[in-house]
Amino acid sequence: MSDTLVCTSCGLDKTESIVHGGSYILRCAACGKAIVATSFMAMLDSEDDWAAFVDAGPGNVPQPEALVARGPLREISTAIKVSARHGTQIRLIPERRD
Repeated sequence: MSDTLVCTSCGLDKTESIVHGGSYILRCAACGKAIVATSFMAMLDSEDDWAAFVDAGPGNVPQPEALVARGPLREISTAIKVSARHGTQIRLIPERRD
């Protein structure tokens, strides 16, 4: 059994993390279909560092000027919520720790 999430529309197993409104969504990186969603509040205990960007669309790399915030979700959640509250989709990209 595999724990990989596969898009039911196109079959790709590559996902992207999006915050839209109060939801945290994993979407297909190819076709943009939402695969699974939960409350953004449920993600705030994550210890990982993230970069939050205004979303450039499925499969597109956000431009540096689209950066909203960078750091642990609990520290950058306010900036993300302010942007996402007005309908903007925010792309979350995990950052590597050295």
